[in-house]
Amino acid sequence: MAFIRSFLKSGALTLLAAYGWLRIRFSNQPTLLILTYHRILPSDAPERAAEQPGMLTTPEALEEHIRFARKLGAELIHLNEWLERNEKGEKLPHLSVAFTFDDGWRDNYQYAYPKLKAQNAPATIFLVTRMIGTDKTFWPEQVLSLVTTKAIPDNAPAFEWLRPYLPTKSDPGGNHRLSLLEADEVVAQLKSLEDATIIDSLEKVYESHPELAPTPTARSILNSSELTEMSQDGLVMFGAHTRHHFRLNRLKDEKTLKEEIVDCLDDLRRLGKSAIPVFCYPNGNITGKGQNLVSSTYKAACTTKTGWNHTGCNPYDLRRFNLHDGNSHSKRALLATIGRGLL
Repeated sequence: MAFIRSFLKSGALTLLAAYGWLRIRFSNQPTLLILTYHRILPSDAPERAAEQPGMLTTPEALEEHIRFARKLGAELIHLNEWLERNEKGEKLPHLSVAFTFDDGWRDNYQYAYPKLKAQNAPATIFLVTRMIGTDKTFWPEQVLSLVTTKAIPDNAPAFEWLRPYLPTKSDPGGNHRLSLLEADEVVAQLKSLEDATIIDSLEKVYESHPELAPTPTARSILNSSELTEMSQDGLVMFGAHTRHHFRLNRLKDEKTLKEEIVDCLDDLRRLGKSAIPVFCYPNGNITGKGQNLVSSTYKAACTTKTGWNHTGCNPYDLRRFNLHDGNSHSKRALLATIGRGLL
């Protein structure tokens, strides 16, 4: 039975890969594929122990993706360059590929940048501007670390906000550290809460249980010197991903909404000519008011919608393919991911 399931899965992957290749090969108008990554980490990196699987890609896989894009006949292009040429009605390559990275992780400098530089592959990193140069990390990583490394104390008031989202323990008195998959599900369910609520709740946990507080052993977010180095040769550009990575559909205060969207661009412009007025929606969430602020402030915006982009497309509704170890570990898997996204 397991063999049959494996055979069927392999067959479906092959069909999707073939479909993806055919759609790319026989597209009848200039096409832009935006490939999206988050963290680029070696397979043995310790940071992987407290990270969502859908956030991770190896440096070797990124390198192979760059090479494969060229084998497909694609021109590797800066996202803003394609958008500018499209807006002006200039001739565009039959197939363009833009590499993008969300959040501004330090490993983008450590492991992605050397691969990009070695192959002269342009890229855009969407930065959370008020995280740059800090020793902070995002709340999902904090939650993952918290629930996978130690058991949540029973009856501790500081954890009442978290307890409804934890899986039911088979042994109520037992030591129950969560697996990474269980913890990933907890993070998914916590997204029903506002980001500020989660962050405040985590701070209260650390105040009452200092032994559970994160230890600043290594910085996980890019700093200004790393940004400067990556931008010096024009290979890497920087777009906006809000100031604090707050999901915009959860922000009720208009002042905060403006700060996260409009003022984020002010932060970005301090980086100089490497900054581009392109926005990236955190988690893909947006509201009407937020959308209006984005369209009046930026020249384009990336969504979490899957698909490709053609000439004349809506620049504020750019489609992307989010890639990670699970869906792009081989050429066939990568093409299948593209094929699935184009169905």
